[in-house]
Amino acid sequence: MTASTRAATAVVPRFRWQLALLVALAFAVPASLYLAIPIAGRIQDAFRTDAGTASWTGSAFGLAYAIGFLVCGPLSDRVGRRPILVLGTAATAVTTALVAVSPTMDWFIGLRAAQGLAASSFAPAALAYVAERAPAPRRPVALSLLTTGLLGAGIVGQLYGQVVAGHTPWQAAFWPVAICYAAATPLLWLVLARGRPATSAPWRAVYAAIAMLAGRRATAAVFLSASTVFGSFVGMYLVLESWLRSDHGFDTGGLLAVEALGGLGLVVSPVVNRLVGHGSLRRLAVAGYLSAATGLLVEQSGVLAAVIAGSVVFVGGISLIVPSLVGLLAELAPEARGAAVAANTFVLFLGASLAQLVFVRLSFHVTLGVLTVALVAGAAVVGRLARSRR
Repeated sequence: MTASTRAATAVVPRFRWQLALLVALAFAVPASLYLAIPIAGRIQDAFRTDAGTASWTGSAFGLAYAIGFLVCGPLSDRVGRRPILVLGTAATAVTTALVAVSPTMDWFIGLRAAQGLAASSFAPAALAYVAERAPAPRRPVALSLLTTGLLGAGIVGQLYGQVVAGHTPWQAAFWPVAICYAAATPLLWLVLARGRPATSAPWRAVYAAIAMLAGRRATAAVFLSASTVFGSFVGMYLVLESWLRSDHGFDTGGLLAVEALGGLGLVVSPVVNRLVGHGSLRRLAVAGYLSAATGLLVEQSGVLAAVIAGSVVFVGGISLIVPSLVGLLAELAPEARGAAVAANTFVLFLGASLAQLVFVRLSFHVTLGVLTVALVAGAAVVGRLARSRR
């Protein structure tokens, strides 16, 4: 072993510590999107605006977040994963702090968009880092842990937002989060391994690859079905919270308990991937869609215990879908994996950002019905069209 190799081994922690840090941030970074659901009412009251405008609390972040993937994914290929993760997390800390001092609703929406754009640096760079650095036997489980974190952010963000909405001014939602991101920035620089840029191909080649994948039946089917995943997650919790408050008088503590129970569904993905990691990813995705749809059907009963149980089943199904779609794209488009992941992540979070605008005005049962149909359609699209035949 050379001196330089020994030095590198001493400085860079083993992969499991790198993964632990990235998974923790996978829970923390996208949580800023979801915390908007419980604090939207506080924002509406503070800026004296209507519910439709207040719904931009989440959607402004989400739209910028989704669009940013199409820039940050290719950018990380050119300058390296570590610099993008470090600089992006630092920028997210700064913009999060600025959101907390927004003087008007217009400033608030604009700064939420800036926060979303900065936060979009994390997911594509982290997914690519884990895919490149994880030992081959551990790669499926490592990716499922990371994607579980990205999905679990929906639970974490709402739990945190509920605490804030019940006990503190809305500004208090952002200061601790900004401090968390600021503290993580030097840790990323110290813990992550150095690496060389993955490509020097021109930008137009990346977007040409995305256009090519969108025109290919199998990969287009994955993108189309992905549009229903995080959108259904946001939509379900949006109307569930409203229903629990209005029909059953739930306070903040009760809502926290329901969302924490829903988090139990997140363990489904790592467990299933560990048990059947070499199974058909397409079938796992279909199983996830149908499980999530079944959970929504159970919720339609309107019986409180069944609704809560159905939400756990729903989250378990969603947790199966996300890593299955990522793995399926890697199989369908190995020659354009980076472009495929960037486009898929864009579609996932585009659905999440639009859901709050769409479902804020719909009733509990109507929303569940629409989402059930969307998830069954997603299962059909993946099952029938997402095959390796081109």
